[in-house]
Amino acid sequence: MARYRRVYVKSILKKIDSAATADAKGAALEELASYLFEAVPGVKCADRNILDAPRAHELDLAFWNDQRVSDLHFLDAVLIVECKATAKPVRSADVGWFVRKLQDRGAHNGILVALKGVTGRGRTSAHSEILNALVRDKIKILLLTRQEILALTETEDLSEALKRKVLQLTLREVVHIDH
Repeated sequence: MARYRRVYVKSILKKIDSAATADAKGAALEELASYLFEAVPGVKCADRNILDAPRAHELDLAFWNDQRVSDLHFLDAVLIVECKATAKPVRSADVGWFVRKLQDRGAHNGILVALKGVTGRGRTSAHSEILNALVRDKIKILLLTRQEILALTETEDLSEALKRKVLQLTLREVVHIDH
């Protein structure tokens, strides 16, 4: 288990907040997500900004998750992470597009790092897309928000947060914005 450098995490969040363009915000959030996941033993970034053959779908980040040694052994061997540094909560259309990317790749889990969370409450809006993905496609979308990222002190915290989210989705079909 490794400790996160809180000063570094906060500096990247500040960089996101002050970035002039959406692309710069996205690149900084990808940097932060890469830092958080690669700190987990057994997890390594496989590629960034990956385009499929027809160039229709771009994946922000893909990690190889060595399930033999990783604290994220309960997730897919290939972890697909979508990063959203938008000024407002992520809309249902964007969540739906992420679900489509996961469907097309046969993934069972996807991690959505959305600093402002997603729109709606309960079974409405972007939350309904997350629940539909679970019920219809057996895909678990695990949401990480700014508050949750700021609460991480070590890699075990990330693992435990994601385990709680899997349990919430699987047992209760309830998605919470803040924990």
